[in-house]
Amino acid sequence: MALLSYLLDSVSKLDLQRGMQHRDASTAVTVAAAVALGVYGYRRGFDFISAICNRTYIYNICWEDPAVDCEILNISKDDVIFRICSAGDIVLDYAIEGPAKIVVCDLNQHQLWLFELKIRMLRDPQLTYDEWWAIWGSSDGQVALKVWKRMRHTMSSEARKWWDGRIPQKFEQGFATSGSTGYCAKHMIPFLMRMVGCDIDEWAKTGFSHEYVRQNIHILQRAAIWSKRLFPSVIAPFFGVPPNQIGPEFYTTEFYEGILRGVFLDPEFGSSNYFYRFYFENGYKDPTCAPRTLQKKHFEALRSNAGCFEWHHATVQDTMERVKPHSFTKLVLLDHMDWMPNEVVHDEWIALQRATVPGAQVLWRSAFTTMDDKPFFNNLDIEDLSPVWYPKDRVKMYPGTFVSHMPRTPLPWVDQEPSPCQKASLPLKLKTTTKMILHPLTAGKVKAHGDKMSSFYASQAKGYDAVRENMLVARPQMMSSFGIIKEGHTWLDVGGGTGRNLHYLRAQLDSFERIVVLDICAELLAIGEVNARKSFTPEQVERISWVCLDINAPNVRALLAPHLRDDLQRGFDTITFSYSLSMIPQWEQALQSAKSLLSAEGRLIVADFDTFTEQGNSTKDWILRTWYAQDGVRIEAKTRHVLTQKVFTANEYTISSSRFQRQLMGVNIPHHVTCCRKKTETCPLGYRRPSKTDLSDWQEEKKMD
Repeated sequence: MALLSYLLDSVSKLDLQRGMQHRDASTAVTVAAAVALGVYGYRRGFDFISAICNRTYIYNICWEDPAVDCEILNISKDDVIFRICSAGDIVLDYAIEGPAKIVVCDLNQHQLWLFELKIRMLRDPQLTYDEWWAIWGSSDGQVALKVWKRMRHTMSSEARKWWDGRIPQKFEQGFATSGSTGYCAKHMIPFLMRMVGCDIDEWAKTGFSHEYVRQNIHILQRAAIWSKRLFPSVIAPFFGVPPNQIGPEFYTTEFYEGILRGVFLDPEFGSSNYFYRFYFENGYKDPTCAPRTLQKKHFEALRSNAGCFEWHHATVQDTMERVKPHSFTKLVLLDHMDWMPNEVVHDEWIALQRATVPGAQVLWRSAFTTMDDKPFFNNLDIEDLSPVWYPKDRVKMYPGTFVSHMPRTPLPWVDQEPSPCQKASLPLKLKTTTKMILHPLTAGKVKAHGDKMSSFYASQAKGYDAVRENMLVARPQMMSSFGIIKEGHTWLDVGGGTGRNLHYLRAQLDSFERIVVLDICAELLAIGEVNARKSFTPEQVERISWVCLDINAPNVRALLAPHLRDDLQRGFDTITFSYSLSMIPQWEQALQSAKSLLSAEGRLIVADFDTFTEQGNSTKDWILRTWYAQDGVRIEAKTRHVLTQKVFTANEYTISSSRFQRQLMGVNIPHHVTCCRKKTETCPLGYRRPSKTDLSDWQEEKKMD
């Protein structure tokens, strides 16, 4: 962190001391230093973004197109909006539309101090439009200092301390060069322009015409090559892009060339794309090519609604937990969920649902074109707006644009903490682990599948949950994709054994009409029933059936009917296979059987071991397959193919598959969570209905609600 701070300070001072005549040499030194530092930090795992956030703000302008946001959101006077702050200029744009309230949050305190500066200036009764433009458009340090002295006392104490002495510096040097994004643009743009053969002064004379770029198409081709070299490890941290948001496509020239063509070959680039011109021209030089927030015709509307803002130095989840329940009608989450693991996304959305009205509109962007990597998103009916809005987006920063309406029915709340009865002493864990490892050598030869399972699990039953907790790591992710839990929900857990999955949803068991834990190992079921009686209320226990049965039994529906009020047509709203499908010999038949047991809006979720490669034909796959086969576990890529393309098809089901690896005793083990659910849609009031069906049932449900 000290190294990065020293580099930023020393290079800034170097520029001022040497003057403009040495700008090229200084830039070359800076770029070389940045590359060296970037490579060094990348290899050492240095957290550049945290280092920057501890020193300054990252974004001096927002990198989302507010015109796209406003078209999607259709903001009204009654809306209460939440958005992650960033530089704050997008929420200022929202304010022009006159919503009732806007709440923002950010983890970078400096971003909030920048936002507060803008708001306090707008609330200054003496502020004129000419002053507003001079500060944020022309970057006039003297005007900024004049207004600052006039409204300085209205700032919060910490923000006032930080801005004292920085106002002239930030604006006299050019606000466009401030923040880590501006700093990077200041040094990288001249360097890249020279390297790609672009005369930016000549281009500026044409009004930044797309024709100039079209006639010099080599500029884009070379820029794509240099972007591939520099962006992932050097530029990305300065733009607030963490390593886990950089996918394989970021290392291809085609990825960057596609973005560059979409931006710079747009016929309206020179007249309306103020995002890039802001950095090319070191600020906004033309009021006609500037944000709405800097245009005179919107100034009074902006000022009159400057009192609608509330801001928090907090995470999104913390902010949601601070506000009153059912506060928000619209939320804009940017791309921050790209950075987060599935369990954090789950916890955040639980808080979001609490803080929003049913049917609230949620808009977010992503560096990826699908949300399949996080199983939680299977709880939502997500509309992919990218095909419509990405071509219209002037920034082209995020390929994915998504919107969803908050369901009225509760999302699954997954409690990952095991119940006390599922924990075990160290001796019991060692005993169970030893029996598991030695089973291939000590087990007798049995042919029947049920006998094999009993032979394997009977001696491990008591310590099963405690030992398997760190091995079967996809279970909580599977449960996070369980689906909304209506009153009267039904659930069939195939191969549920000790009922560990029930404890993930212990807070919502009262909403279920019936839970059936089905397994062919009676010993595991017995342990599960004992654990349930120790952990749940008598009323909840009564809702759970422990059934020793093969899912492939010829009359399975009739055998399970007594657990569904003898209704042969009722079906199950959720059916799960938690590391059980890979142990069923007739697994394809098991999937077909489970499919036949689904309700009209049902979903089937599988969590299991996976292959390292997509095809499952690498040497590592063979080793993994051979090792697990000793315990009767079948691992092959065919499972995913049959599940998602044969048994369940995309024309009838919404299908997603998340693949990931987790370490077990120092070895990466691949897992997957695959969800196949009947197509549904959530309407603006939060009601969920089948996508293509008679709406009479849904209308009746709405009346009852």
